[in-house]
Amino acid sequence: MKIAFFAALLAWVPMVASALSCRRPSVEASFTEVQKDSAQFVVVRGQLDFAQHQVQTNVKKTQRIKAHLNGASWSRKGFATAYRKQVTLELTCVGQWCGSAQSGSDVIAFVELGAQGNVISVGPCGGRLFAKPTPKMVRAVEQCFAGKACTPSR
Repeated sequence: MKIAFFAALLAWVPMVASALSCRRPSVEASFTEVQKDSAQFVVVRGQLDFAQHQVQTNVKKTQRIKAHLNGASWSRKGFATAYRKQVTLELTCVGQWCGSAQSGSDVIAFVELGAQGNVISVGPCGGRLFAKPTPKMVRAVEQCFAGKACTPSR
């Protein structure tokens, strides 16, 4: 009986060790991360639309999906500058865990501006795309841009 228990326990340990461990994503953490990045970003609040059927499950590799982001980007007056652009939704993976997104979602997105066009990267732990933004998330963006406290809550 003891041998069977220990055999089951040993078989279970590698599964636990291979689990992905993520910090809770936050607007503040994403803001701080992109501020340190050498790339340029714009923060947009709007609706993200794409062909949902293009998102493949169980792929375990990066997927690049054409999408449209319609809303407003951040300016000195808040989310006030019209933003209606095609973006690439980049769903990245770490092992078997991949980022995801839902078409038609209201979002706050950190959009990278670069030679590859406008890109929103979403990893398995989230980070640069926040669906259904709450007033608290919007206030966090305002505080971060104003140079006030921009520390992720734990």
